[in-house]
This record gives sequence, structure tokens and C-alpha cells, in this order.
Amino acid sequence: MKKEEEERRMSFALQEAAGAWCGKKARNKDMDADLAEEFAKILVKHMYDPKLGCATTREILEELKVRIEMDGKLDYRTIDQD
Repeated sequence: MKKEEEERRMSFALQEAAGAWCGKKARNKDMDADLAEEFAKILVKHMYDPKLGCATTREILEELKVRIEMDGKLDYRTIDQD
């Protein structure tokens, strides 16, 4: 994944995490930027984790493309063949 995409995702997740301090229960609390950043890291992982069971064809192909780019192996098998 390109650095720009990682930064875009993290920026969005930070905005979402910071929104927690706008809710009724937290609006009177001081915002903790470090805590918001840690929440954002968790959000990024969950928001963009591929859910291939309900993915579109485009999402499946994108996931395969990323896996190939990471590993570079097109002949990967989940089991060994003798």
C-alpha cells in the first residue's frame, strides 16, 4: 500500500477517534491526543481489514493484488502436494 493511502486512512481514523470526545459522556473530558492516536491505529486495522466473505469482486481482486505484491509468489498453495 502506498504511503499516501496509509496517511489518508490514518487521518480519517484520527478524526473518528477524536469524535469520541464530542459525545455526551466524554464532552467534558480533556482530549488525550496520544490516546486518540492509539484508538486510530486500532480503527484503521478494523475499518480496512478485508471481509472477503461479503466482499465485492473488486475488493477480492485488490486483496489478491496486495498479497502478490507483498509475497511475490503466484504459486502459493495452502497445502503441500506430493
